[in-house]
Amino acid sequence: MTLQALDGLKVLDLGDYVSGPYCTKMLASFGAEVIKVEKPGEGDSSRRMGPFPGDEAHPEKSGAFLYLNTGKKSITLNIKTATGLKILKDLIRNSDILVENFQPGVMADLGLDPAILEKENPRLIVASITGFGQNGPYRDYKMSSIVGYALGGHQYIIGEPDREPLQGAGPQPEYQGGLHAFFGIMAALYSREETGRGQHIDVSIMECMTGFHQFTIIRYTYGGEIKPRSGNRYESTYPVTIYPCKDGHVALSASSVQQQELLYALIGKPEIAE
Repeated sequence: MTLQALDGLKVLDLGDYVSGPYCTKMLASFGAEVIKVEKPGEGDSSRRMGPFPGDEAHPEKSGAFLYLNTGKKSITLNIKTATGLKILKDLIRNSDILVENFQPGVMADLGLDPAILEKENPRLIVASITGFGQNGPYRDYKMSSIVGYALGGHQYIIGEPDREPLQGAGPQPEYQGGLHAFFGIMAALYSREETGRGQHIDVSIMECMTGFHQFTIIRYTYGGEIKPRSGNRYESTYPVTIYPCKDGHVALSASSVQQQELLYALIGKPEIAE
């Protein structure tokens, strides 16, 4: 059996919906043993997300849930009861990594804030994913996909220049939160090799989306340029867009020199490449 980078590591997944589960999905993909904790009778909210086979909703057949939770073990546990909380603490003592995406303050209310967890398990790495981080004036605000796109600046640059801004497709902000938590955990594991101690990783989805821009912030910071919406065109590569044609539309993406030469030859205009 092929060894994987995270073989032997134990992960406790307290996440719900997308951000936490996506983070732990990647940890599982690298060989970690992930135990997912779900609410009794309800389960993860992504169980109610489509797509479903035949468009018939079923908690065991959600494409979103199955994608986000591959390679994991799962238990149901009511952590608001004394018995459930005791079981949870036992699991934490034997874990290397804990991932959660509760609202700020929930873990502290359960008696599980990072300072207490550090005493229980000094090697534990805790990743907390929230909309706006554990501190600051926005910490208690709710995060959703449209909020992440809008406040992160992406909605302003999506759509046609003469039309209203548009929301991007899918829960990309939540995926970005999970992705950045994964990066932080990997760095913390590397640090733990030297220090023998874990860390608390505070992930703000808002900050992830702000940092997810390609050139927008750099252009404004150093040149004062406010990027306009560019529709279906991709500014730094050509041709990458959707063209209206006589009998419909065609989407082209030829970003390399070889692809462009093939495209121009295909349409009978090889001289364009020159």
